[in-house]
Amino acid sequence: MLALEQAIQIIQSQEVWNVNDDLCDCTYQRAGYWNNPYIGETLEIRFCCVWAEFEKQWPQFFRRTQIEPAAWNGGADMPRSIWHRQMAAIEEVSIPAIREVYRDADAPKGVPVKEKLPFVLLVNGTEVVVDLAKMRIR
Repeated sequence: MLALEQAIQIIQSQEVWNVNDDLCDCTYQRAGYWNNPYIGETLEIRFCCVWAEFEKQWPQFFRRTQIEPAAWNGGADMPRSIWHRQMAAIEEVSIPAIREVYRDADAPKGVPVKEKLPFVLLVNGTEVVVDLAKMRIR
């Protein structure tokens, strides 16, 4: 399905747009929102679908660099939408075909986050543990 047709269907269905909502077949799902309460309006745009249309019209302005897809290493379970796109890249088939093939399969589970090692400074012979997350650099 063309990206423009997908975007029109999504808009007409009044679905809530989120990153990784899997409502379109775009590789990089991105939605933007701008709200202006003073005029009582919110502008929503599916950047991914717009980019897909731009790429069709002006392919000279787009470049895709292929690398080996990485294994999931996130702390949470892999979102199905990202998994569908990963499998489509690995198997070199369309995203809709992957959705059908993996309809009942589970996406990769999250990887437990390893305990962070402390950052330790030796100051005048005394070890000082520094929490870098709380440090402020001016």
